Order: sequence, then structure tokens, then C-alpha cells
Amino acid sequence: MNKKVWVAVGVGLLILVMAGVSVYRQAFAKGPSVTVVQPEKEEITDYLMIPGTLSLKNEQKIFTSMEQGEIEEVLVEEGEAVEEGTILAKYNEKSVAMELERINLQIESGYLRINQVEKSLTNLQEQEEDLRKQIGKKEAKKQIDPERDQLTMDKRMANLDVHQLLLEKKEIEQRMEQLAVKSTMNGKVLQINEMKSSDPLAQQAPIIHIGNLDEKVARGTLSEYDTLKVEKGMTAVLKSDVLPDKEWKGEVSQISFTPDESQPVNPGELRAAQYGILVDIKDDISSLKPGFQLIVEIETSRKSALTIPAEAVLTDDAASYVFLLKDGKSVKHEVEIGIASGSKMEVLSGLAEGDQVIANPSDSLQDGMEVNAK
Repeated sequence: MNKKVWVAVGVGLLILVMAGVSVYRQAFAKGPSVTVVQPEKEEITDYLMIPGTLSLKNEQKIFTSMEQGEIEEVLVEEGEAVEEGTILAKYNEKSVAMELERINLQIESGYLRINQVEKSLTNLQEQEEDLRKQIGKKEAKKQIDPERDQLTMDKRMANLDVHQLLLEKKEIEQRMEQLAVKSTMNGKVLQINEMKSSDPLAQQAPIIHIGNLDEKVARGTLSEYDTLKVEKGMTAVLKSDVLPDKEWKGEVSQISFTPDESQPVNPGELRAAQYGILVDIKDDISSLKPGFQLIVEIETSRKSALTIPAEAVLTDDAASYVFLLKDGKSVKHEVEIGIASGSKMEVLSGLAEGDQVIANPSDSLQDGMEVNAK
């Protein structure tokens, strides 16, 4: 009895093993499972990504001037709001004031000289009248004319000297006005560094820095090639590693016509030209401070195109291809690919909207292999 039971159990196990082998063979015969999609028309965008720096759109930096001397007095404080035309500081005006006083004295001396010549001309006229009575009109004129011509010349020269002095005075007065440093904008005093002109750092750090914190922009540079793709008015998206979950909208407002010369270059090194770009920020970016690094994504084109998932595209010997599903088998098919937009890839040629494209080709997938499509 026990022997019969063991025989029955053995037969049952054999049947189960054979059934499992049959199921395995059927599953293997069907090939790997794949997901199939169809190319579809949709709007895609092409982006150019460049690094940028958050800056103030409007700011004024005042540096010391060797020509104007030392700043004698700063009339504002850090954090103070100022309006356009506000006097921020004054240079020492002692030397300019002395120069102006010297010019005024020379002008006064010039006028005195002119008055003296005019009196001499008047006296000479009286002398001529007396001579006319004694020697006659013609002879009197002959004697007086040389002296009158000389006095007339002296008066003309004196007038020219005074005119030249008046021009110099105007120039000095303009310099005097420039000694009062005025704000060129409405904003806030961000920084004050009271340095003397003899300090070597005075030419590097501004004495006064004014800016409008309400208007910020992104500044960056474009390569020669990228300047051909970017135009004023293009939209942009700005991101920051500091706040990775946020983004801000912007618009290209300016592209420099000449190369940026501020980038340091080692002697003898050749560097491709870089062109400055300015992106106005439309959203509130007050959470970031000037100087923060940004990632600027500029939308350079938008169009309707035939697309497939990016993971469906493979490359081989510099050619792009996909696997199509035809009659239950994978078929390797070469395609021409355009730009990438998110998780989608533009198809320029090689596919039509009704084609069955394998969206998740595995490394083991080969041309002509039977597959199990989902």
C-alpha cells in the first residue's frame, strides 16, 4: 500500500514538472515583454541653458577720483532711501575754490585794463580836438592815429584775454559743481566705504553703492554660436540650486553688441568672444540676494513636431534607430532625430504617426526577436 502511494506521488510530481516546463517554453517562445507607443504630434520647445548671476538692474557705484581729490564729507547713511539728484557726498573744494578766486582776480584785472584803455581813448579824442584848432584837422589826425590804433589794439587784446578767462571760470565752476556727488537714480544706500584716495584699494571698492532692490536681473554671457540663436524678447526660466523647488519667469532684454572684456585672460591665451546678456525677471525673486548664482534656460524655439519617448531612441555608429513592432517581432529601424524636449524626442524623418514603436527596448533586444507587446 505504501509503495502504491509513493508511485502515485511520483507520477503527480512528474506531471507538475512537465506542466511547468511547458509553461516556461510557452513564455520564452513569446519573447520579452515590451511597451508599444505611437509617435504623436505635439508642441515642443528648445532651450539654451547658461549660467547667470542675480544682479540689480539699476545701481550706482561711486569711486574715488584722483583728479577731484579726497571725499571730504559723506552726507548719507547705509540703508537710507535717496531720490535722483540727492547730494550723496562732497569732495574737498579748497584747491578748486582757490583756483576760482585766482581766475576772478584776473578777470577783474582784465576789466580794469579795458576801462583804462577806454579812458585813454577818450583823452586821446580830446587831444585831437585841441590839435585841430592849432594845426588843422588833417595834421591832427595824422599825429593821433598811430596812438589811437595802438590803444584800439590794446583794448581788443584785453577783451580777448577776459573772454578766455571767462571760459576758464566756467570750466572751474563746472568742476566745483562736480565736487557735489549726486544720485542718478531713486534707490537705497547699500554700502558706504570711507576710503582715502591714497589707499590702493580705493580704486577697487566703491565709496558709495546705491541700488534699487525692487528690480533685479540675471546677467550672463553667450558664446559666438549662441548669440545667433538668442534674440531680445525671448522668454526664459530661472532656477537656483539654493531653492531647487522654485523657478522664476524672465525675458531677454539686452544682448551686448560688443564682446565682454571683463573676463580675465592669461597673457598669450586665446579665448573665444563672450557677449553679455541681460534677462529681466518677471516674478518676485526677493528670496534671493544679488550675487546668487542662477541657471538660465532660454526658450529659443517652439514648434509642432512628431515625437516619441526619449528612451525609445538608441544610437549605433553615430546613427539613431528605434525598434518597431511588426507581426509580433522587433524590427530595427533607422530614424533622424531633432531636438529633445523634456522626456520626448523630435523625429525629423523615418517614422509616421501610425507606427508601433517599442518604448522600452532592453539591452538584449535584437532585430527580428519575437516580443510580447503590452
